[in-house]
Amino acid sequence: MKNILLASNIILLALVGYLYYLHFSSDKKTAVRTSHVTDSTVQAKVRVAYIDLDSLQNNYDLYKKIKAESDQKQQTAANEITAMQARYQTRAVELQKKGATMTQQEQSEAMKEINQMQQNLQDKKQKWDNELYDYNSKMKEDILKRLQDFLKEYNQDSKYDYILSYEPAFMFYKDSTLNITKDVIVGLNERYSNEKK
Repeated sequence: MKNILLASNIILLALVGYLYYLHFSSDKKTAVRTSHVTDSTVQAKVRVAYIDLDSLQNNYDLYKKIKAESDQKQQTAANEITAMQARYQTRAVELQKKGATMTQQEQSEAMKEINQMQQNLQDKKQKWDNELYDYNSKMKEDILKRLQDFLKEYNQDSKYDYILSYEPAFMFYKDSTLNITKDVIVGLNERYSNEKK
């Protein structure tokens, strides 16, 4: 579960970085125009806001739903893998106990069976890992798309030049007057609520 959360946070960070890239690369004319302006003029014109990602994750209803589904899938996978491991271990112990009384042919068949069970277990683990990764990746992409679409509408009046994400390890200082997290959460939840109807 920690690996899934870590992966999802890394994906979110990467996606936010991608948003930065898109924003900076699509605004080349503005960048050229403002490069000839003094620093004080540029500072006066740059309008920034930020979203606290932890608050967004904790309060966005769709994110909470997706996280619950992901946790359920992860628990199902863990239960299935645990059951397979128990069957594997039980069978291995049975065959070990019989080992002394087995013929060479029976021992060879027992080793094939154990190896096949071990391979099946590894294959199942890999399958579940891939499915969980794919599911979480698609859900993160969906949430990011929804966030981008909302922010485009939210910032139609071009009130902000940049809307950043706040994470403690990423941003060292923040002015709380620039925090738009509450507005974003309310807007995203309203959209999600309307979609469910």
